[in-house]
Amino acid sequence: MFHYTKAVLKVGFPVLFAYFAWLKRYSLHPEKYPFDKRFKKLQKLVKKVTKALQVELIIEGEENIPDEIPSFFTPNHLSFYDPLAFIAISQQPCTFISKKEIEKYPFVGTAVKSIQGLFMDRNDLKQSLKTMMKMEETFIEKEKSWVVFPEGTRRKDHMMVLRDFHHGTFRTPTRAKLPIVPVAIYGTFRILKLKPQYKKYPVFIKFLKPIYSQEYESMTTIDVAKRIQNDIQKEISFNLRRKDFEYMNKVCKKYKFNSSY
Repeated sequence: MFHYTKAVLKVGFPVLFAYFAWLKRYSLHPEKYPFDKRFKKLQKLVKKVTKALQVELIIEGEENIPDEIPSFFTPNHLSFYDPLAFIAISQQPCTFISKKEIEKYPFVGTAVKSIQGLFMDRNDLKQSLKTMMKMEETFIEKEKSWVVFPEGTRRKDHMMVLRDFHHGTFRTPTRAKLPIVPVAIYGTFRILKLKPQYKKYPVFIKFLKPIYSQEYESMTTIDVAKRIQNDIQKEISFNLRRKDFEYMNKVCKKYKFNSSY
């Protein structure tokens, strides 16, 4: 509990100030402010929260990030912290498609609205299609990239067998011929847990090689989903889990991997 009390004391006031000073305003009238300005202010705030929570973001594969905007990033999903981690390290202004429930969350929902993210009800096919169409309409603006979690919900099995990726996630970017960038994330599942507590909370984020239109034009969206899921699964199973274990042993000599945390 001390870990979170300390974090609240460090950033509680800045977060509340941001919420009432500009975050709420950006969420209600985003069209009045340049996207780049809104994203950079949110990114600065998220970095403060990340530092207060003693999270160390370890990034690999940055050379795989396309210069092209928009691009389409598809990470695996472990925690509510995943979008914050992505905002903190993103080299491109970006936004998200989140599940419908997030819209009601007082801070997170407002933050997503401030960068014009979209909310999807996966149980409502008609609403989901409309959401994807709204996303596609933004591509012509070329001001932001999109981040979508193809698993659709958090994976609570930290032994890390990924949920099947929803192939419908890839219909819109493949139709628009966007670069699709698989992203492997590992370590975020520890951050928002009360116990155990550590001196540092490493989060590994690996950008894998993007798939461009000339490669996926002969593939179905089912094939694309399976390919990206397999690429991320291999990276986590054979690389990130090992690096995470080695790191945690340095900061906690008695550390033992436990899938419950």
